[in-house]
Amino acid sequence: MRQNKSYKPTGFLSKYIDRYYIFDISTENNIELLPVLPGTGLELIFYMNTPFRINNEPLPKAHTICPRIITYFNTVKEGSFLSVRFRSGAFRHFSSTPFSELNNAYFSVQDLWGKKGEHLLHTVENISDIQQKINSIELFLTEAFNTYHIPKNDKWDTIIDDLYYNFESNSIEDFSKKTKLSLRQFERNFKSQFGLSAKEFQKITRFQDVIKKVLLNRNPDYLNTILDNGYFDQSHFIKEFKSLTNKTPLEYFKKENFDSHFYHKPI
Repeated sequence: MRQNKSYKPTGFLSKYIDRYYIFDISTENNIELLPVLPGTGLELIFYMNTPFRINNEPLPKAHTICPRIITYFNTVKEGSFLSVRFRSGAFRHFSSTPFSELNNAYFSVQDLWGKKGEHLLHTVENISDIQQKINSIELFLTEAFNTYHIPKNDKWDTIIDDLYYNFESNSIEDFSKKTKLSLRQFERNFKSQFGLSAKEFQKITRFQDVIKKVLLNRNPDYLNTILDNGYFDQSHFIKEFKSLTNKTPLEYFKKENFDSHFYHKPI
């Protein structure tokens, strides 16, 4: 059995959070979870039972996951968690930990917020109702935003969103001109905000958009999708796919991955 259920964020948090969602899986035998592919977002995960493991090492009871490379979990029989899925770059408004450290790492809530994070975890663990768990998390994140938000960095939210949604129609040079910065200044400032260069961000965004569309449409014939997303041809896509996942599209786009993945339709 596998279940996913999404919840909308409320108030101003909807600008920074795409959704809260519940992931729940229970089987008779150990199964492999679909690997988490490189993406541009960050998730804050609260496990409702035993945390997942990576390389046989247990993850914290509540932690961030911010994959810029392919990530494999150990096999599981069951697992359940509540995830806060932040929009690209948005988590920097809720913590002082820079993305250069968050990328490809698993920070516990205690690492991020000390005793306040520990209290949040204790609160969430002792509430059974999902909506009340979410309410507690939203109250905490509102306080964190008021503590860590730096208004002068807000302009980069627009830049990140623009690059995320219009990656196929604009070059990095176009974005630097929009900001009235030299290319070098733009790249340096972008990386300080996100921990990746704008070119790396654009590459992962394009890749992620293709994977999401193919899996959600359940159509392994991806040629038109990759061409629409700015890939020159199939060879270009295969080369980039392998560079990000160490797999070929043929190895990845198989039935079980269409049935079990971490992508979601808009809510």
